[in-house]
Amino acid sequence: MGIIKKGILGGFSGKVGQVVGSSWRGLDVMRSLPKKSNSEPSNEQLEQRQKFGLVVNFLSPLKGMLEKTYGRVSGSKSKFNLALSYHIQEAITGVMPNLEIDFSKVVLSRGELLGPKAATVAVNTVAEINFNWQANSGTGLSSDDDQVIMVLYNPSKKLHVVEQGSTKRVDLSLTLQVPTLFSGDVVHGWMAFLSASGKDSSTSVYLGKVTVL
Repeated sequence: MGIIKKGILGGFSGKVGQVVGSSWRGLDVMRSLPKKSNSEPSNEQLEQRQKFGLVVNFLSPLKGMLEKTYGRVSGSKSKFNLALSYHIQEAITGVMPNLEIDFSKVVLSRGELLGPKAATVAVNTVAEINFNWQANSGTGLSSDDDQVIMVLYNPSKKLHVVEQGSTKRVDLSLTLQVPTLFSGDVVHGWMAFLSASGKDSSTSVYLGKVTVL
């Protein structure tokens, strides 16, 4: 990959000859066209492709959130790329071709902010999920006005429900409405906190799974 320094030609986008121009992290870059391969991919390559596809499909709808909550940027990797790398390496279970995401190992937020204490999830009403947690404000960086982040995922429908900002750490509970089409489905839940400034986040906690009424 080459970086274009805005010389006489400036940056460009698209294919020109044997190179492709594009913008990457605010820089104008150019790459050579990939060479076609006539060889069959190895089992390891096929496995890596399947892992990548699983993780991308799961995380892509959460990209905007992950860019705010997933730790700190490392080198040229964005926060979203850090999340991709972790889940490909640590959150896939099974044997090819029957690979799947291990939701208990999913981490949707990383940071130094104090996480939820004794958080629980329960279903008592149709199309509603109830979350509760215990008070722990004032420890470390934590504050009463830290924003609550709740994420639900329905594997059978491949849909996420995300709630952020309407509830604070001090509230100790949250009732989340879910689509009625979730009725009878199993959903997985995660909880984290984001500081009021949006600069600090906690590492998310997996709350387990429940069946929607």
